[in-house]
Amino acid sequence: MATGITRRSVLSGMMAGVTSLSLSPNIYSRVGPLDHIVRLSSNENPYGPSKKALLAASQASSMGAYYPSKITMELIESIAKKNNLNTSQVTLSSGSNEVLSAAVVAWGKRGKILSPEFTYDLHLGYAERTGTQVIRLPLDSEMSIDLDAFEDAIDDNVSMIYLCNPNNPTGKTIDGDVLRNFCRRVGRKVTVLVDEAYNELTENPKYSSMADLIKDDENIIITRTFSKLYGMAGMRIGYAMGRPDLIKKVRNHVMAWPNIVGLAAANATYEENDFIEYSLNRINEGRKIVNEVFRNNGIEPLPSETNFVCADIGRQVSEFEPKLREMNVQVHRAYPLYPRHLRVSMGKIEDLERFSDVFTDIYQA
Repeated sequence: MATGITRRSVLSGMMAGVTSLSLSPNIYSRVGPLDHIVRLSSNENPYGPSKKALLAASQASSMGAYYPSKITMELIESIAKKNNLNTSQVTLSSGSNEVLSAAVVAWGKRGKILSPEFTYDLHLGYAERTGTQVIRLPLDSEMSIDLDAFEDAIDDNVSMIYLCNPNNPTGKTIDGDVLRNFCRRVGRKVTVLVDEAYNELTENPKYSSMADLIKDDENIIITRTFSKLYGMAGMRIGYAMGRPDLIKKVRNHVMAWPNIVGLAAANATYEENDFIEYSLNRINEGRKIVNEVFRNNGIEPLPSETNFVCADIGRQVSEFEPKLREMNVQVHRAYPLYPRHLRVSMGKIEDLERFSDVFTDIYQA
């Protein structure tokens, strides 16, 4: 019996929904923060995905019965071209945490992993649970990664060094040439894994990135993500770049591959310059607001080139953060190593203005 419903009519309806950006309240209640919650806790970018990415995602979802095929290689080719690499030097994964986990597990079979003790470490915890030994080195007195300490700690039992640059949760960036020279020196002994999740948010991404070392066949792996600049944290698209033999080893340990919806969105927005500029401007504007909030309350924040700001507020975050939460403002929980340091992620400008009022009222009470 004819129903009048065709794949074209269904897809047309989906396109109209994306164009108007109208999702049912039921969907919103299960995804993202509730309307009355200001979420500044997870380093998300609420200005993405772009409309172009959403349109591509919607088109791809109509083909969700099929595994990704050509679109996977198209995104790899785009990433390789933009970074002056070849496709054998790039691999994709479900978020950058998956390629990070794959790398530390693979190299953990050969030796210890060196890492800062105050850094992004979900993948390190996973590696430890699978038997990898992770040695964590303290930050220096200025809360910067101490590269000299890392170089001194290398011995025959170390297989890899992990560095997040800019570092999360401090937001501090290692100088590009300093890190470049470090990677060349220690790369003769160990592989350096550089997490560049926030590189595209820095003042000079090309200078801060170690991608140029890949062309020189240095012993380095770089990971990046579509979660930050592109606002696609929920779509789970990440990638790694490096020498072909290193990338092959990472790829062989990856367990979770990107989904067709995320791939389509990433492919559509990767070089969407108008949205990239818009996203950067909003993040920079938000960071200025948060820095001013801290400074207006006599707090000097750590220098940040990311979508978050970290500062020693002079009080126990374990006691202060719940007070913010009571006012429906979510920031990151307390860090055991630095219990007075509060990390605030960028949100929409109106959310940050709300944070400004709530933080000041509570701090000055």
